[in-house]
Amino acid sequence: MMMKKLSAIALCCIALTASAIAQTTTNTAQGDARYAADFLSIPLGARALGMGGQYTPIDQYDGAAFFWNPSALALIKGKYISTMYSNQFGSLGRPLSNYFHIGYAQDLGNGVGVSANWIRNSIANIPLTDDPRLFGTSGEFLRLIQQGLLDNAGATFSNNDDALFLSIAKNVINAVDFGWQYFRIPIEIPIGITFKYISQSFGGDSRVNFSGTGVGVDVGAMIKFKFGDFVARPIFGDLALGINIRDVFNTPVSWNTDSRARASIPRATFLSASYKQPLEFLSSSLIFAITRDTRYDGITSIGLEYRFRQLFALRVGSFDRELTLGAGLFLFRAVFIDYAYQSSPLGAPHRIGLTVNLAEWL
Repeated sequence: MMMKKLSAIALCCIALTASAIAQTTTNTAQGDARYAADFLSIPLGARALGMGGQYTPIDQYDGAAFFWNPSALALIKGKYISTMYSNQFGSLGRPLSNYFHIGYAQDLGNGVGVSANWIRNSIANIPLTDDPRLFGTSGEFLRLIQQGLLDNAGATFSNNDDALFLSIAKNVINAVDFGWQYFRIPIEIPIGITFKYISQSFGGDSRVNFSGTGVGVDVGAMIKFKFGDFVARPIFGDLALGINIRDVFNTPVSWNTDSRARASIPRATFLSASYKQPLEFLSSSLIFAITRDTRYDGITSIGLEYRFRQLFALRVGSFDRELTLGAGLFLFRAVFIDYAYQSSPLGAPHRIGLTVNLAEWL
């Protein structure tokens, strides 16, 4: 499962050593490049994580559309500023890494939406040693760390991973003519594109001073319509089908090591479907979402959200067979507070997100 792979990656990251970093990036460039810039595989958004880690935003308000499918930006209505923090594994008091996001999104009218976002994942105080006897033996290295037996004079280093995103989307079709029987039925077909800049670095010790950068492109498209229009049953709700292709050109990440190592982020395709069913007799709604992507050996995620009016939401999901839970609270029609929990053998991440719709006040 992917989460087990990510767990192994996180543990190996702790075991990096000064002279091994250059070798690691070289091996990544030449061999298994699946994990290049793998911090971008962490599910973004508290709402998304609570619903299983991946979904097509059928009603976008939490600022994460650019990440999951940039075309969904064409459907937003308002001016949203969003931020999120998560202890990525470990505990709240002693996280293995700190995962952070802040961004802004708004509609420009005429079915056009734009956003700018920043993601950072950082790891501090990684034990450092240049003892050649430990190269390639991460298990022994971790055992020495856990038992307090690592003789490295307390040397540590840090890792910072950053990504900047600029996205734009346009709703290219608003209705489709199906002929005399159905006439014109409202169907939204937005398309979107994201340009991203990636920066990764190791530092904090004179023996560890490496960095890598890259520029990539993601594209996405959706089709959204009211299912009841096709079956002549107005009680049915909205259905959205989406496709998102990340790293269209196998995003290269170039490092400033002695060997000038270069890794590539392999292209990945995300197929998703989400359905929103109004429950008018309860003043509520249900959203079901499912996504399948081609990363690693393939990951399937499912999620469910129950929303009561515009007051609160409850969520449950499965991300690569790991349980996720979440909740949301809506205040003053403009403030959205989201929380999510994810089970993990490395320590459960707790995620909190805050979104404000400035259009309600400006």
